[in-house]
Amino acid sequence: MTQGENIADNGGLKQSFRAYKKWVSQHGEEVNLPGLNLTHDQLFFLNYAQIWCGSMRPEDALSKLRSSVHSPGPVRVLGPLSNSHDFAKAYQCPVGSPMNPSDKCSVW
Repeated sequence: MTQGENIADNGGLKQSFRAYKKWVSQHGEEVNLPGLNLTHDQLFFLNYAQIWCGSMRPEDALSKLRSSVHSPGPVRVLGPLSNSHDFAKAYQCPVGSPMNPSDKCSVW
């Protein structure tokens, strides 16, 4: 039921990161935020993940699971990020770890 949207999430993350990197190549890196020990690429992926943060009552979550064409928020984060070579590189995830599995689903 969610396959099409899962594919879109994977492809959308990949394309948006490419667009971000293109913008950086044309305009240069932005200033680092003081006291934040994350790279710009890490911040990009962190921002992506925060889009899907949230909570709902268990009965609402169950209803959504039964009827929505979208996966739950945590799946929309973990799926695309674990399929992203760019995420694994940004966070230096070891090959074979949960966030950098050896076998990835690549879209486009």
